[in-house]
Amino acid sequence: MDFCLMLRWLRISLLVSALLLITGCSSETETQPATPVPQSSGSNVHYGGIYRVPLMNSPSTLDPARVRDHYGEAVVHQLFDGLVQFGPQLLVVPALAESWRVEENGTVYRFLLRKNARFHNGQPVSAEDVIFSISRLLRIDPPPAILPHLLKIQGAQAFRDRTASTVVGLEAENDRVVRVRLEEPHAPFLTALGMYFAAIVPKEEVLRQGEAFSRHPVGSGPFRMISWEADRAISLERYPDYYAGKAFLDGIRYVIYPGVKIEEVFEDFRKGRLEEMPVYGNLWEELADRKDLKRFHRPALSLLFYGMNCEHPLLKNPAVRKILSGAIDRASLVEAVYRGQFEPAHSILPPGMPGYLRRSPSVPADLPRTRQILREAIGSTGDSEPTLEIVSGSASPFARKEIERIRTQFSQIGVQLEAKFITDWPSFEAYLLSPSMQIYRYAWSADMPDPDSFLYPLFASDSPINFMHYRNPLVDRRLLEAREILDPVKRAEAYREIEKIVLDEPPIIPLFYLSVDRVYQAAVQGAHPSALGAQTMQLHRVWLQPAQSTETEKR
Repeated sequence: MDFCLMLRWLRISLLVSALLLITGCSSETETQPATPVPQSSGSNVHYGGIYRVPLMNSPSTLDPARVRDHYGEAVVHQLFDGLVQFGPQLLVVPALAESWRVEENGTVYRFLLRKNARFHNGQPVSAEDVIFSISRLLRIDPPPAILPHLLKIQGAQAFRDRTASTVVGLEAENDRVVRVRLEEPHAPFLTALGMYFAAIVPKEEVLRQGEAFSRHPVGSGPFRMISWEADRAISLERYPDYYAGKAFLDGIRYVIYPGVKIEEVFEDFRKGRLEEMPVYGNLWEELADRKDLKRFHRPALSLLFYGMNCEHPLLKNPAVRKILSGAIDRASLVEAVYRGQFEPAHSILPPGMPGYLRRSPSVPADLPRTRQILREAIGSTGDSEPTLEIVSGSASPFARKEIERIRTQFSQIGVQLEAKFITDWPSFEAYLLSPSMQIYRYAWSADMPDPDSFLYPLFASDSPINFMHYRNPLVDRRLLEAREILDPVKRAEAYREIEKIVLDEPPIIPLFYLSVDRVYQAAVQGAHPSALGAQTMQLHRVWLQPAQSTETEKR
């Protein structure tokens, strides 16, 4: 997709939310969610088949309130729905709420639930379930990324602090109408409800199962849970009573490849054991002989970066972190490792995100002077060179080659780099919280088309995902102020200024902006990943073309 077009779409999305807040008008809605209609070349839609898709690591949970990785997110999008969701152009469109109204100068939202929305246990989705789901998010620890937006609800902070037993700003007018009252207008509130954290869960089921809900989830999405085999596979089946119509597929099987075993994924895809796979670097070329495959590429609101622990003795000096960031030649790295597939990154916000500003590569400092600064800052003595460790949750050939190339570039400024690979995702995230962690390799994708979903989770002092331990009171204050700006242009400028402050004392080394790059078997129809990433695509309207059939199979 053209970057300018994407930017226009995203600005429209923010502007629509702002206008709803200001005018208090009724939203334009449809009776069904805005799901892409599958396209085919003269064939009828076919019902049936199991869609097999790789997961590069095993999720730590399938409770949407607790998911913090793409692996769990991909599955959650099939099992659960929220009040609203993002359409193909990233606009906010109806989901469990068939319509909503914004009143009282943007401080009151009234959501009307669908009559035919049911959970997988057969129970109707009620206003009580909505209030329970939102209230539950306020007390989840570690707090989910959506929390700052939900704290704008009247009484939310008191409920989180356990000084109140209910959230006064959440009210069920009847079984189908939920009223949400905010303390003040909050521009991203409606957009935030499209995040997967805000999925509506059944109160009765969560209370009955307790902790077991994370492995036996019950949602209201197009597919329901069958089984979870640790580090092997997660299986889902079609939910026949889905409010938007039953899915075309019989089910989905997520095949798990712990540690990003891309070679195994590639082999299984070539042998027809998977319907899709991500593609990087030379994998495009290795599939060049398969003219029947469908290839998909689009820019994504996603960044691959190296985070630096600002509290570690070797990295707490901003001058050291700036030198390390400036020592990396992103352009040559992307070309050598990924065959030029991605765009080198010199900023945090990706192209297409409001607030994005293209920045020029930093000019490397004089080498002798750089070595001297590093020695003085790190406290290295004698002939020994300082050694830093980078930890990666991926041990793929691409990750290894990337780190090896950066090791070479760091050696030119007198820094040795050692790699540590932890391919069990929960263990990797646990290590990120360790005080001994120095540098980590990570990818971040926007949960919603808003710059807040990048800058707040990564750099706010109270964010549980701020593994860099970056602390700047000015940044914290500016992040809160930016959320109150309704004008989309002024709001984008505010986030641009926040990014500049962060990059002046960088806790982060942006490497490259990721794109959505997938390859599909010829039989796959209706797959349309958005700029939020392939993990956000609901498979409700994906279907498989039979090898030899011209009639629609009806089930």
